[in-house]
Amino acid sequence: MELLKIWNALLRRKWVFLQAVVFFTIGAAVLALVLPKHYVSVTKISVTTSDASLSILGDLDLGEMASSLNGSSDDMETKIALAEMRPVLEEVVWRLQLRDMYGKLLTPEKIISPGIDGVVLSLPVVSLEQEQGTDILDIQGEANTAELSALVADTAVEVFLKLSVESAKQDTADAVTFVKSQLGELDAQYDQDLSALADGQRDESVIELDSETKGAVARVNTLIGQLNEVDAQIRDIGAQLHERGQQNLRESPELVSPASASANSTLKSLRDKLTDLRLGRSQALLDKTEVHPDILAMDKQIQAVLKEIEASQRESHELDPAMESLQVQLAGQYQRKNELIDTLQRTVQEGAALPQKARKLAKLQLAVSATQAVYEALLEQQYQMAVAEAMTVSDMKLVEPAKQPERADSPKLLAFIILGMVVGACAGASLVFLLEYVDDSIRSQEDVKIAWALPVLGFIPRYKLKTGKFIDSVPPTDPLAESYRSVRSGIAFAGVDQQINVLCVTSSIPSEGKSTFCTNLAICLAADGKRVIVVDCDLRRPTQHKAFPNLTNQQGVSSVLAGNVPLAEAIQDSGVANFSVLTSGPLPNNPGRLVESLRLRSMLSELARTYDMVIVDAPPMLAVSDAVALSRASKGVVMVIEAGKTTRRMLTDVRIRFEGAGIEPIGAVLNKVDPRSGSYGYYKKYATQYTKQAPDTPASSRASGEAS
Repeated sequence: MELLKIWNALLRRKWVFLQAVVFFTIGAAVLALVLPKHYVSVTKISVTTSDASLSILGDLDLGEMASSLNGSSDDMETKIALAEMRPVLEEVVWRLQLRDMYGKLLTPEKIISPGIDGVVLSLPVVSLEQEQGTDILDIQGEANTAELSALVADTAVEVFLKLSVESAKQDTADAVTFVKSQLGELDAQYDQDLSALADGQRDESVIELDSETKGAVARVNTLIGQLNEVDAQIRDIGAQLHERGQQNLRESPELVSPASASANSTLKSLRDKLTDLRLGRSQALLDKTEVHPDILAMDKQIQAVLKEIEASQRESHELDPAMESLQVQLAGQYQRKNELIDTLQRTVQEGAALPQKARKLAKLQLAVSATQAVYEALLEQQYQMAVAEAMTVSDMKLVEPAKQPERADSPKLLAFIILGMVVGACAGASLVFLLEYVDDSIRSQEDVKIAWALPVLGFIPRYKLKTGKFIDSVPPTDPLAESYRSVRSGIAFAGVDQQINVLCVTSSIPSEGKSTFCTNLAICLAADGKRVIVVDCDLRRPTQHKAFPNLTNQQGVSSVLAGNVPLAEAIQDSGVANFSVLTSGPLPNNPGRLVESLRLRSMLSELARTYDMVIVDAPPMLAVSDAVALSRASKGVVMVIEAGKTTRRMLTDVRIRFEGAGIEPIGAVLNKVDPRSGSYGYYKKYATQYTKQAPDTPASSRASGEAS
């Protein structure tokens, strides 16, 4: 039943629904035509590590460096996050001079998250996504022209690859810089040691030491050499510890080295969680502001993860296996140094008798040898790092440049039209339901009972006749004629206990079809062979004299009540058999007084003795109070209610007035009902199908009347 009500509401207000659909459809089509075209180009890059580079570095005994270059080539989410960093986007904007509608350079955030205005204006956009199941990254460039979309995609890839190579070389470059600075210091120290040795030889005039001295010196030299080697190893281990410590210091919650991530699974999971949170926050910012509770909650989560990463890094650094190994080695070297020092002291004590000159020259020679050894070691390290820096390349390479699209990706006219139709249908249905909700007009028998528990005598459809104005111009089997016969039967049943020969017909407000109803009801009764007269008691706005062309309003009710014309002379023949009309006559100065006079009651009683049915056309109830007086002078009252116009509030006011006067109408007639709405539409359908085979009876043959 609810679906039936919805269908009836849509039928009643179909033009509202159709107008909404047409409006939104046309609007969507126009929007699709006027919006800037949106083109999409795709550049593909592959994330792989060069096997040739790894092989060459391995052959040069640089396997540890080679493995560090292959740290995170499979971390696609990290690559996507790096490509969306501000430096990359700012470089793309600057190179292409991407500007908004006001001529200002776009912000990096704008080309990642364009917003509603960016989508509508088709501003340049860069987006990245991984092809499922592959190591291919698709970088999409979106713009309002095909050329610019391809240029945006290619430029973004070019900048990203350039910055990734620079980032990959940065660590090696830092190490090379450190070695170069140490070489500069050792170069000066080596020159000083050589100069001191030459000066000592010249001052002491030393040419050759004896074999014992040479042996003692050789032992001392050996011990000092070993001691220097230990010192060099201590310095080397210290440098490694320092470098490792610097690397740990450079690490932060925002910067986690691949080695730390691979060594600490907890740290790697926290870094992945941080990346997911930041990606979620970036996506949420598409629909929300920075101060939105969801964004603030995500910021708190990000800060919590950063603190966890910091704690995990601190724990990882404290328990770093490499640091522990280096510290163990350093302790061992210090122990060995102490042992060598003890041995050297014993050897020196044993060789105390050796000439002082020999010892002095030996020390100078040892200093030169030690400095030379360290210098050579640093030179070899510098060479290795330079080779590693030269072999360092990005683990990403371009595999497919962007191709200019042949057609725009959006807006698509057909899709917009379909969307407009769907939105229009939803908006139209919503508008229909809203109008139905606020509309309290009476449309059905149930609506009448809500305001007033009156029996509904029948339904009169809204009609437009091809010929004539009343039902005498339609076949007797027409649903319109059947509806009046149904009302006639209802009035007859209402007068079972007391014959109703004076019937007052009124309505709530003007223009509800009350006068036309009176005429058609009189024609219907006259067709049954009853003598009927319609008395136009609307002495303010009479209409019955306009019903038939042979009627005049020169004399009528007002003339009879004033005593100017006898009742018999004022009655006019309508031209329809058994149907007479008493028009209102000239409009009086005080119509209310005439209506309430005893002469009117006497006139109606006299007419009731002459005619089988006297139908009184009374004024509307809410307009004037004449209908109350006319109702008291009648045997029965019928309310004419226009479907879709008369409201429940109006009918309630009429009920209150009737109840105050102690009058109970015999029933109501729902007039001007939409033939295609509600149950009446089904009744009309069945009645038409039932009578469509019946032969049409000419209007002239109905004068003899028909049984209902």
